[in-house]
Amino acid sequence: MAITKRKIGSDNSSPKKINSNMKTSNSKFTEVQKHLMTGISYMIPVLIMGGLLGAISQLIPYVFLKIDPSVSIVDAMNSGNFTGTSLTMLNLADILSKFGFTLFGFAIPIFAAFTANSIGGKTALICGFMGGIVANKPIERLVLTEGVFEGATPAPSGFLGGLLIAFIIGYFIKLLNEKIKVSHNWMAFKTTFLIPLIGILTTMILMLYVITPFGAFLNGQVKNLLESAGQSGQIVYSILLSIFTAFDLGGAVNKAAGFVATGFTVDKVMPITARVIAIVTPSIGLGLSTILDKYIVGRRVYDRQFKEAGKTSIFLAFMGISEGAIPFALENPAFTVPLYVIGSVIGSLFAVVTGAVQWFPESAIWAWPLVSGLLQYVGGILIGSLFIAIVNILYRNNQIKKGKLPEVNYE
Repeated sequence: MAITKRKIGSDNSSPKKINSNMKTSNSKFTEVQKHLMTGISYMIPVLIMGGLLGAISQLIPYVFLKIDPSVSIVDAMNSGNFTGTSLTMLNLADILSKFGFTLFGFAIPIFAAFTANSIGGKTALICGFMGGIVANKPIERLVLTEGVFEGATPAPSGFLGGLLIAFIIGYFIKLLNEKIKVSHNWMAFKTTFLIPLIGILTTMILMLYVITPFGAFLNGQVKNLLESAGQSGQIVYSILLSIFTAFDLGGAVNKAAGFVATGFTVDKVMPITARVIAIVTPSIGLGLSTILDKYIVGRRVYDRQFKEAGKTSIFLAFMGISEGAIPFALENPAFTVPLYVIGSVIGSLFAVVTGAVQWFPESAIWAWPLVSGLLQYVGGILIGSLFIAIVNILYRNNQIKKGKLPEVNYE
């Protein structure tokens, strides 16, 4: 009887092909991560410098000069109560505030520009930068109303818009460079006129008709959700307000939540406690990850650059600024965003349930004396932040053990 030998694994689902697909998938993920980290590395100095100047501008009047937090810097200067050195300090605070927060506003354009540049080169850089600016400050559109054209500005798409335009335009410019073939004599025309023109027009169309409208639609939906939640009880309201406040760290969703929450607070319908806690908890929690990692798992889980960003993130949080956590969110959004949202909900609920009440719409540390139940308020921030830090450290340590994240070696 003849015995027929058969090769094992010779069909289309062979281990070699499966391994090849896995390697391709991993390489694509690594490529995307590289582009993200390039944008983040350029954005971090802008966040740090802008945030620091903005924070100092708040310390001068409300900590050093002990001005009532409800009084603006300009109102304090016009009150006539400050002269000489104190008036000079207030003027300096006003300049620092305007300069710092102007610089701070360039964080998303810088991120979008250098992420796009990492993908598609110099032409993509300017397209990404313009897209990032429009993500922060949408272009006013003319709308025909009762036979008259009037200006209307849609809601901003925030860093989500910057992220989307960076990758879309980056890969689009890369595709154009690969597909448009010209002779050597026409190369200058291609690189300095044709592709830049197509790229910037595409950026304009995407931001005007796709990304920005999506942000405006999202704002409207969130506003409706929050308004209905506000009528169903403080607990449900606090949960939803925490989720939407923390979600995009000062972006479109956050601003929509702030609009509704401020309205409820001014009308004395609902306190703003959950929101002000959710503003600072992600930044403190992720910042603590870079400090507590060695004590919890015996190793560093973030590199030195993120350790410095972590310190800044905590400092900015105490100044009421949540954007210091953006680099951490962008590095691994699939895990980090749900984590800090859950941590914010835990912290806010603890504070609200135990009796903390804040009516003044400010999360900076100088507004803490205005909180009723300050111990519970601080306890909520601490519990939510520690939850984020500990879970994040354990997760990243596990990823390092599995070889999915690189080893970090420094003291």
